[in-house]
Amino acid sequence: MDDEATALLARQHRGRRRQQQQQQERQRRWRHWGPGVWAAVAAAALATAAVVALLVGALAAGSRRTERDGGGGGGARRDAARARELAQPHVGRFIHITDLHVDRLYAEGSTTYSSCHRPPPAAAAAAAAALTGDGHRSTGRFGAALTKCDSPIALINATRDYMRAAWAGRVDFVAWTGDSGRHDRDLDQPRRFADIVDGNRVAAAAMRAAFPGVAVVPSVGNNDVSPHNELPGPGHRRARRTFRALADAWAAMVPRGQEPAFLRAGYFARDLRPRSASARGLTALSLNTMYWFRANPKVGGCRAADSPGLEHLAWLRYQMRRARERGHDLVLLGHVLPSRDNYRPSCYRGYARTVTQLAPSPPPPPPPPPPLDAASGDALALPAVHAQLFGHSNVDIWAFIGHDSPDPLPAANGSAAAAGDDRLWWEREVDEESGHFGRLIRDLWSAPGTNSTNNGSSSSPTTPPGAERAWEDMEDDDDDEDSGPPAADSAAQRKRLPSDFVDSVLGEFKQVVAQEPRNPRLAVTTISPSIIPTYYPAFRLVHYLRSPPPSKRSPWARLAPGTLLDYDVYWADLPALNRRRRKPTGPFFRPLYRFSSVYGIDSLSVDAHIEWARKLVASRTLRKRFRSLTFLGTGEQQ
Repeated sequence: MDDEATALLARQHRGRRRQQQQQQERQRRWRHWGPGVWAAVAAAALATAAVVALLVGALAAGSRRTERDGGGGGGARRDAARARELAQPHVGRFIHITDLHVDRLYAEGSTTYSSCHRPPPAAAAAAAAALTGDGHRSTGRFGAALTKCDSPIALINATRDYMRAAWAGRVDFVAWTGDSGRHDRDLDQPRRFADIVDGNRVAAAAMRAAFPGVAVVPSVGNNDVSPHNELPGPGHRRARRTFRALADAWAAMVPRGQEPAFLRAGYFARDLRPRSASARGLTALSLNTMYWFRANPKVGGCRAADSPGLEHLAWLRYQMRRARERGHDLVLLGHVLPSRDNYRPSCYRGYARTVTQLAPSPPPPPPPPPPLDAASGDALALPAVHAQLFGHSNVDIWAFIGHDSPDPLPAANGSAAAAGDDRLWWEREVDEESGHFGRLIRDLWSAPGTNSTNNGSSSSPTTPPGAERAWEDMEDDDDDEDSGPPAADSAAQRKRLPSDFVDSVLGEFKQVVAQEPRNPRLAVTTISPSIIPTYYPAFRLVHYLRSPPPSKRSPWARLAPGTLLDYDVYWADLPALNRRRRKPTGPFFRPLYRFSSVYGIDSLSVDAHIEWARKLVASRTLRKRFRSLTFLGTGEQQ
């Protein structure tokens, strides 16, 4: 045996010897401590394992509870199931886009001090610019996020190209809720009315290119009129000039049969889907919120019989009555959100009363309704308003609206109401087509043709006698006790911080949750984030029930067609896009979040919103998430 083999056997022998010694030591310890000690050690180990199991179980339960309460995102499996449900043929989609604020003067490399119009100033001017704390921020190709600068043409073109590539042929319609003109903030280059018209023409061309063959429904914003916030009443020569210029810029987006109403007052109706054997039709009403807007000094409240605001409410009621007769439900869209802060008090309450006198129609749709019988009070059986879509505030938020206070409008116009008829005088005039509003119905609102873009007359509207005189010099309604000085209202709104607006919305959530029993006349309004990079460019893709689900096991089997189901928010990471020297690769907009995944609700019905508001009020974590998403995660909520 050689030396190497001898060494190997020696190592093996030493190893076996160590194992024997270790075994003997364990036996000695067992005899010394006794079985009781080891049993206690084993019991302690089991107890420790039990505590760990309880902690793990508690964490899992908490995770499930958070998910159930809307705070956990739902998990990958639930999100995948939701995506499959939303891809079914009975689910439709539409895009809500707002506040493009097209600015041809925007210059890459300019400073925010110049409204992003000019390069950095000389040394003396730079010192003055530094006082703003923001003047030296250099602007990028696609815009300047988190500033007051408007949208460059590059951002509009990139939005158009993305929409055409991602959503052309995949959405049923587009809600475009106003403000395509740039802001009038540059004292060296004041905004002209021609700039507003040009901004709307550029935006409309982008919409047509992005969505060929798709209904695009625009509305008038407070920066689509000149001067900013000022729009005289229907029939005024400046109002006629504004509406004619916008109609020309929007081209065929206003149905020909609706031109008389639009050219007079800036609102119109457009059919989105005809009535079928399985579902009611769907019509969009484009509202002119400037006639209810508190900051518009050219109109007053909604108390006077000839006020622009009350006339608009009458038109809205007439369109709801007409939709009822045709078996249609409604989507309302406008620029300024209806709220006590934004609207004149009498107009806000009148709007809330009008849009909440209804209930969703249960599926399957009912048979064709009988002719309207005003004397029977059947006029209140109005169609369902499935969506109320607005812009203006640049944030991503929703709020409640309800008719919960005494009506500020007169109960009758010199005559007593019929017994059992709780309609107001102007509502009876609309329903009976009598008096002042009856004349408007016959002369303007029921113009020949339908709400389609290809039929009807394009005749010019007639102006009722005295319209020019009535609105030539009017600034406010003397008989509206709620109407404060318009200039002060406008200044107060400008000074209000976005975080204050969110606090106000959360306060209203608490009121709704605390209300028992629930107010039956309650609705939900929504604001879409904007394309202008006040925060980041963003838009909403909304999913709605196009027709009844084929299976009764569907989570939406009991919902009426037209009900909103969910929405996705898409955003553009502007700082990252501006850092790329070459053309950006990949989609310009990317998903930020899906409402159901973040908050864990099954639809966007009023009941679902109330349940979610209850969770929001009770959870500080949810409120923090709500605030963050309202400002697109930019941190501006602080």
